[in-house]
Amino acid sequence: MECALSGASKTQVIREFKNRYNLDDDDIEYLLECCSFKKKPKKIKYLDFYKNKLITECERIKYPFTQIYKYKNFLTDDECSDMIKFIDTRLTDSTVADPDDSCLVNDYRTSQSASLGYFEDDFFLNIDKKLVDLLDLNPFIGENMQGQKYLPGQYYKEHHDFFTPFTPEFKTYCEWMGQRTWTTMIYLNDVEEGGETNFPKLDVAIKPKCGRILLFPANWQYRHSGLPPVSSQKYIVGSYLHYT
Repeated sequence: MECALSGASKTQVIREFKNRYNLDDDDIEYLLECCSFKKKPKKIKYLDFYKNKLITECERIKYPFTQIYKYKNFLTDDECSDMIKFIDTRLTDSTVADPDDSCLVNDYRTSQSASLGYFEDDFFLNIDKKLVDLLDLNPFIGENMQGQKYLPGQYYKEHHDFFTPFTPEFKTYCEWMGQRTWTTMIYLNDVEEGGETNFPKLDVAIKPKCGRILLFPANWQYRHSGLPPVSSQKYIVGSYLHYT
């Protein structure tokens, strides 16, 4: 159950349980029945996710027919510094999505990432609480926060954060947690040159500033990239809120 709440896919969790505990398909079926997962709702009120508290709390970046928001000093300098220290202790190569959720590493994304599960440490939990309070959403419809570190020259190419319906990736990643609705990105340090979050189709680029949070819908309209930092390394914390 904890894995489902953290945003791990069903495919990944079943594979891990089989390998670690030597389980077969019957064992997995029994465990899934014990979890008593809710069934998929018949109807989703999407507008409820896009008309919420952050509309009045955050500064909207002006661009027609879009919702990109920023909020300065969401985290204090001390919180950012502490988060960077946590991230540096648990870095692994960043992965990209694929139909098997195989933790694929390739040159589409060259940063390093660190899982910051809210069950692991009260510090992570408190940051997560601040996040869901800003969006006024249930705290258990979000993935684990992910710390990310970009060295000068590292990048994440243009992408969107939701999973395209009727694709193998949609089946793999959305079966347990539903579709992503909001992307959140907290910048943990200033970057003087480079490192912007770039929305090329919207001609919008957001500069990393310590403590600032950036929020936008996860859908196809908000394709973005992480441009390589030039003057220094870049640290961010990202998370995704889902409907469920």
